[in-house]
Amino acid sequence: MNVQSPPKMSFDEFMRWGQRQDRKYELVRGMPVMQPYVRRNHSLIAGNVYFALRSRLDGDAYSVHAGDFAIPTGDDTIRYADVFIEPAGGVGDARWAENAIVVVEVLSPKTQHNDFGPKREEYLGLKSLDTYLIFSADEPRVWQWTRNEDGAFEIEPIILEDRAATIALGRLGVTIPLADIYSDPKGVRSDA
Repeated sequence: MNVQSPPKMSFDEFMRWGQRQDRKYELVRGMPVMQPYVRRNHSLIAGNVYFALRSRLDGDAYSVHAGDFAIPTGDDTIRYADVFIEPAGGVGDARWAENAIVVVEVLSPKTQHNDFGPKREEYLGLKSLDTYLIFSADEPRVWQWTRNEDGAFEIEPIILEDRAATIALGRLGVTIPLADIYSDPKGVRSDA
């Protein structure tokens, strides 16, 4: 049996094709990759991160997006971060952002190898990016990569594992206590 894979797509072909799909896909090295459904904990954490950022940032200076707005990370790769921040003032009908400052992913069992692997490499390669954050969906734990004064990212992330810890987004002048993200012990459970 001869199974043919779909032909590689360009950025523009993928964006047109994606509009006709019922599910969300990312473009990875020219190939569409279906995204998994998320779990309740994932949704709660992503929503808490979005709210924490949106409520602390100046809306005239920054826009916060969740889930369905694309970030090109290469000529043939498009990702959909769980949450990200870009400078305000972009074109209203645009379908992607080219100046992400902060990118947030929430771990899912099926995507964690990508969040720590290819996605991390792609996001850290964005010239506009200042901070990449990965949040655990099941416990208070965040991995943070921030661009240093020399313009490079540290190889090892800062790991925050205590609800009393605070995420500092220095370039934006914002801090977020982990207690605000993992706010309801009954809301985020690993046994759910």
